[in-house]
Amino acid sequence: MSAPPQLRALLLAVNALLRKRRYHAALATLKGFRNGAVYGAKIRAPHSLVMTFLFRSGRSTCTCYHVSSLPCAASA
Repeated sequence: MSAPPQLRALLLAVNALLRKRRYHAALATLKGFRNGAVYGAKIRAPHSLVMTFLFRSGRSTCTCYHVSSLPCAASA
C-alpha cells in the first residue's frame, strides 16, 4: 500500500524545509528541547521514584525541579 498523494506532498515539503540551512539553529534548539524532555522522562523521573522508595524521604523537590527543567536547558 502506498501513501496518499497529499501525505507524500506533505513529506516532500517538510523534508525540503528541513534541508534549508537557514533553519538549522532553530531545529537544533528544538531537538535539544526534545532530547532533554526524553532524558528527563526516561532516566531522571524513574531514578527519583526509586530513590524515594529506597530512602523513604518523600518526594525530592530538587530532583523534580531538575527533571522538569531539562528541556528548557537546551534553549538557554
